[in-house]
Amino acid sequence: MATKKDNHWFERNPKKIIVLTIFIILTDSIYCMEKYLAYKNNGIGYNFALKKRAIEMREFSPLLKEYNYPAKEDEPYDTIEKKNYLLRVDENGFIMPSEKYANPDISLVFLGDSVTAELLVDEEKRFPYLTGVFLEKEMGIKINSYNASRTANNTLNSLDVLLNKIIPIKPNIAIMMHNNNDVAIMLYEKTYWNNSPTRRLIFDVNEYILNNFFKIMRDKFIPNTSRELRLAGARLRTVLKPRDSDKSNDEFAKMRTTKVNYNAPEMIEQFEMNLQTFITICKIRKITPVLMTMASRFTENPDKAIMDRFKTVVISYQEYKHLFDLFNDSIRRKARENGILLIDLAAAIPPEKEYIYDVIHYNNSGSIKASEIIKNNLKPLLQQLLIQKTFRKS
Repeated sequence: MATKKDNHWFERNPKKIIVLTIFIILTDSIYCMEKYLAYKNNGIGYNFALKKRAIEMREFSPLLKEYNYPAKEDEPYDTIEKKNYLLRVDENGFIMPSEKYANPDISLVFLGDSVTAELLVDEEKRFPYLTGVFLEKEMGIKINSYNASRTANNTLNSLDVLLNKIIPIKPNIAIMMHNNNDVAIMLYEKTYWNNSPTRRLIFDVNEYILNNFFKIMRDKFIPNTSRELRLAGARLRTVLKPRDSDKSNDEFAKMRTTKVNYNAPEMIEQFEMNLQTFITICKIRKITPVLMTMASRFTENPDKAIMDRFKTVVISYQEYKHLFDLFNDSIRRKARENGILLIDLAAAIPPEKEYIYDVIHYNNSGSIKASEIIKNNLKPLLQQLLIQKTFRKS
């Protein structure tokens, strides 16, 4: 006798059919309800998917610990030691070592960009820290010296850091050094307020979380494995790609083949307004402001390694040098106009590879030299502040 054919799938799975039918009905109902309410409400009403804008605090991630190794683009420079350089960041986003004392006699804060962050300088030779050490030894006082810098920062980023991170710790002195990144942002973007993916000030929190949800969850549960995979990928890309071919980290890549028109007086005016804002905020908040010029290897006759760095820049070496010098002149002028201390590193540090391994970044020797110069300039100011503190107590 022939076996009876199996029943149809629908007959064999009645419960699944019921669940599927209910799901389809609910989905269609919700969709229709959403369309009806959208028509009825005409877009009025709050929802959590709306943009949630925030101002980015440009700092290194609190509690970050990592090693930095000279990049492939640093290969032409022979005065930077090829090794790992430790970067540690405290819970408040300051580069360590930072807060040594609970009750210091004097607190200093340095604001700046990668020149101040000094990622390729030994931890205890970075000038924001070493300056404090030198001053302590000479003056016999307790000093906290904070490094509030971050790579790629400009003056507007430092103003944000000043307002939201520096003022609450009530330092005695705030020292700011910017130049190169301000020249670049004004040259390429024409304004500090721009939509550059890496330089913009305002971003959408919801969009950021959605775009990085997988990375956030991955690094929360397997941070070490994730890091090793990223490093392996980076090493592989370095081997496969020649030094000049990787434009993935070049935020200005699309502009480098286009002639850039710029207005130097307008650039300088915008820069000087930020300098003045820094000075004014510090004085209002009873913080002594100090400005520093930026040293460099910009000379009339630079060596080949420096000239090669400017092959992809949209203006000539001489034009860029001129803008860089003008911005340093602005720093000198604003310090003079406001009667505040100027530390002229551009004039004091020779434009030589012994101290500056590329165009603007110090090696260990340069950082130690900068620390000595900054210490010598700050010492009279600290003595004056200590006298004032003693007078107020009496």
